[in-house]
Amino acid sequence: MPTTVEVIDCTLRDGEQTPGVWFTVEEKVQLARLLADTGIGLLDAGFPGASGADLEAMQEMRRAGVGARIGATARPLRQDIAAAAKALAHEVFVFLPTSDLRLRETLGITRDQAAHLMRTGVDEAVGEGLGVNVVFEDATRADPAHMIRLADEVCTPGVVSRLILADSVGCAHPGGMRALVRMLAERLDPTIAICTHAHNDYGLATANTLAAVEAGARAITCTVNGIGERAGNADLAECLAALTHLYDVHHGVRADLLPELARFVERTSGIHMSATKPVTGYNVYRHESGVHVDSMLKDSRSYEVLSPRWTGRERSYVLGKHSGASLVRHILGQTNPPCEVDDDTARRLVDVVKQAVENRDKAEHERAYAAKEAFTASALAGVSPEFVLAEYDRLSTNSA
Repeated sequence: MPTTVEVIDCTLRDGEQTPGVWFTVEEKVQLARLLADTGIGLLDAGFPGASGADLEAMQEMRRAGVGARIGATARPLRQDIAAAAKALAHEVFVFLPTSDLRLRETLGITRDQAAHLMRTGVDEAVGEGLGVNVVFEDATRADPAHMIRLADEVCTPGVVSRLILADSVGCAHPGGMRALVRMLAERLDPTIAICTHAHNDYGLATANTLAAVEAGARAITCTVNGIGERAGNADLAECLAALTHLYDVHHGVRADLLPELARFVERTSGIHMSATKPVTGYNVYRHESGVHVDSMLKDSRSYEVLSPRWTGRERSYVLGKHSGASLVRHILGQTNPPCEVDDDTARRLVDVVKQAVENRDKAEHERAYAAKEAFTASALAGVSPEFVLAEYDRLSTNSA
């Protein structure tokens, strides 16, 4: 298990691939700056071969002096590699499916043809002076024998920096991820770092990422707030918190800036976080239950293993339906001068609080839910099919 792990952020590329999400060029540059300031050293910043806006944004990141290396995702095709170079990328993530399902059914090519394509793509990237990372897409559904052969043929020491194993459909479990990383680590030159790219379809993206580190992966990919295709990707804050506090693995990322990153991505993506989202969620360091609060006031370790100070947050206590007398006493004791309260008065105040909560109108909940539903349906809808049909008719008429 490594003592240090490199963290690669994919929010600018895979995060933006969340259905209905897009960032402006200005937002991309600002997010790149925030990520670099947080300590992320390498960004998977876009797919310039497929998006002119990505190409422009990556060029602007370089011009703006973003303090992180800029990486471009690319297929092993000459035009994609050339686009990465034009985008002023430092490195390229050359990806190709490795599972027979994807090779045969999607691309219509054989394993031999795939190996030739990947070798050609790596050579093109080297010719452009780009740092090279090889991405085995759909690695968790691929034949291990094919991946071993591909690693032997493509992952040349001194040429390839990282081998990225992508759980593209989120079907891996931690035991399988550990086995996959160990198998390929035995084949690779130690100068080539194994990295994971985990999707969250079963809610296991963070667990699978950590399992890979346990097995020797020296790099991981994440997105802010875990946004991404379908159920999203491994969440940056969750992975960092676990690496720091559960595994004692260093990563060089500033945890105190994670809430700012989370809010920026929440606002610009339109994907709003749950209050109970781990590490950066609104409720993570808030306590209401009477038993919990009583214990927390005596020793904050009672119901918190992750200190709010780690992310620059503060602990708070909530008066609500489940509150007890300890919190009432605590609040009254914070006044200047402190208010004395006997047991009977404390109990009566608790009853008043509970009645106040239970008597509140829940119409606000309905309005908030309706507003959320309306926003999601509008902001994440993409462009309507009717727009495409109308444009088709316009173009057809003009060409005629």
